[in-house]
Amino acid sequence: MRRTKIVSTVGPAANTTDIMVQLINAGADIFRFNFSHGDHEEQLGRVKKAKEAMSVTGKRVGLMLDTKGAEIRSSDVHEDGKIHFAVGDKVRIGMDASIWTSKELIGVSYPGLYDDVHVGGHVLFDDGLLDMKILEKDDSKRELVTVVENAGDLGGKKGVNAPGVAINLPGLTDKDRDDITWGLQQGFNYISASFVRKPSDVKDIRDLVDAGPNPHVMIIPKIESQEGIDNADAILKVADGLMVARGDMGVEIPFEEVPKVQKSLIRKANLAHKPVITATQMLNSMQENPRPTRAEVADVANSVYDGTDATMLSGESANGKYPVEAVTAMAKIDEASDDDLPQHSVVMDVFNANDSITDTLGYSVVSAAERVGAKAIVAVTANGFTARSISRFRPNIPLIALTFTQEVADSLILTWGTKPIVIDDTENINEIYAIAEKVAMSENIVKKGDRMVITLGVPFGRSHHTNNMYVMEIGEE
Repeated sequence: MRRTKIVSTVGPAANTTDIMVQLINAGADIFRFNFSHGDHEEQLGRVKKAKEAMSVTGKRVGLMLDTKGAEIRSSDVHEDGKIHFAVGDKVRIGMDASIWTSKELIGVSYPGLYDDVHVGGHVLFDDGLLDMKILEKDDSKRELVTVVENAGDLGGKKGVNAPGVAINLPGLTDKDRDDITWGLQQGFNYISASFVRKPSDVKDIRDLVDAGPNPHVMIIPKIESQEGIDNADAILKVADGLMVARGDMGVEIPFEEVPKVQKSLIRKANLAHKPVITATQMLNSMQENPRPTRAEVADVANSVYDGTDATMLSGESANGKYPVEAVTAMAKIDEASDDDLPQHSVVMDVFNANDSITDTLGYSVVSAAERVGAKAIVAVTANGFTARSISRFRPNIPLIALTFTQEVADSLILTWGTKPIVIDDTENINEIYAIAEKVAMSENIVKKGDRMVITLGVPFGRSHHTNNMYVMEIGEE
């Protein structure tokens, strides 16, 4: 049974209801919509197809809006579209995006870059494929004088990075605000926020969510820079989860540091009871090939062992030749790794780091379920916290989250091993037990004579107040 969730990006390769149905059947739990590309009309078409696919499959998937974010781009290039730079070339970088890129001068879209960087630092173009070291700053022209450190070609409007530098760009652009406001009206239940560097970036998005129709929309900041890494603890306090976005991160910090940072960020999220996604190039070769490389298989598996709640496909499912095969392969790897998780020590490491009442009961629920041979755990949760508290201990049996609103249920789709189900609100504990039994049987998770552990908080409705555990024998009078 697969318990790690899969985020599948939709795009040109996944642009029909039929393909989305196949992606869901292959294992996609959340569809990610990349708002760096396409207008609202194009995205709305995909949203409608995603909802049609849900109707066809009978499975509800999450909808994730990925913001473009505040980014720096190089200026455009004439005619043939690419300019070759050789090692040792002297190149100036101007703070004007209207400059046409030439062998001697490259414009950038962020004038403040001149003030943010320092002599001896580096400016990288196109995901780090072209590296220029800053030799001096020409104050009269506000241009950076650089030397090319590695040969490469540069096209127009490519991404620009300044490793190790705190960039003073806004956390939320006007486009992001417009996209998020629009997306909230369309029913998106996750926002993955690009280039988050500090807690205030998340708070700006929270204001938009609070003003929208669904206060349970999950804000998942993407940690992609050294500044974001440095502020990860503070960011996590105000966010609903994290995404380990290894693409830009691997340009902003030395690539050999990425695995260490990945493990650290996943652990921080585990400790905070918040879901975490591992993303970027997980099965990258499957954009062109029907099978993953062995290194990619190991990468996905190791992220599961690290404690990730979800693994993500980007170009593999959005633009690749084999989108359905990529989801199928990821589902197989996730499931095999999930089955091996109880042999790893991450569970006790997490437990020892925090001993609140809910944490203690969460661990006790998992332990009791294993000891009595329970076939399922049922967490009754008003806001999702109880289910997340249990999930992080990685039970090896199904975890059903009974909640009272569709919005909370949708927010739990991302959480490892959790199957959220909406039930009618009630404050009668015996009625809750009866509903839990009925749901578990209807889902074919338990049968008469099986045992099941139910946990909830009494009195109902109090946040972070799980204090009750009940071992039920199915069919018992």
